[in-house]
Amino acid sequence: MNENRICALILMIVFVCGAVFLCVRMVPGQDIKRPMLEKNKVYRIEMPANRHWVSTGYDVEKGQSLYFRAEGIISLQKGNPKAFPCSPNGLDLKTMQQPITDENLGALIGRVVLLISVEEDEETGEEIRNEIIKEFYIGESGEVVMPIQGELQLGINELVVEDNEGDFRVFMRLIED
Repeated sequence: MNENRICALILMIVFVCGAVFLCVRMVPGQDIKRPMLEKNKVYRIEMPANRHWVSTGYDVEKGQSLYFRAEGIISLQKGNPKAFPCSPNGLDLKTMQQPITDENLGALIGRVVLLISVEEDEETGEEIRNEIIKEFYIGESGEVVMPIQGELQLGINELVVEDNEGDFRVFMRLIED
């Protein structure tokens, strides 16, 4: 009798855990809740040149003003002297092969990502994230008003970053709620 109760209890725990997992997995727009920035506190983020996007670890609200200052030198292609040095303002070159086509190649940029929903591809089982993404130029320094609410990420204004080298140090501060 004790063994039956233990087995029933274990099965019930497994069932409840499975049901909770399925419910959590199916909630539209579910995302990790990140902290908000504190007013006038300075945050430092390392932005490696060989990464497409780096999360700052913070969420922002639409209309918030952030001040950014960046320093450092990167290479947009290891071993290519024409791709070095590249400051946070980027190289004086614009191409169609970059996220923000009317700003300098290699410049520091940002984006805010708002997760709308998460679905699963029926054929492959892969996760499909439905998001609204708004990108913006940062460069060496300046104030940027957040275009939407969501996760704040930093990036390099270039699509092929795997051959890049170096990093930018980015300092950011919320200046207005």
